[in-house]
Amino acid sequence: MKIPKAFHPILGVLTGFILFLAGIAILTIVFVGVVKVANYAAPYFAEVVQGFHLLIHRILSL
Repeated sequence: MKIPKAFHPILGVLTGFILFLAGIAILTIVFVGVVKVANYAAPYFAEVVQGFHLLIHRILSL
């Protein structure tokens, strides 16, 4: 079935809009995943930073 030429621009815009929405959905999923990982890792990261801070403090106070 041949698509009339009048519909080609409409189909192009519709395809672009669908791809745009898919891109936004993918970015949203990635962002939510990164936020969840950051919230999960925050206590461990704080503990590592505190240990590093104590190590530097002990080295400098020798």
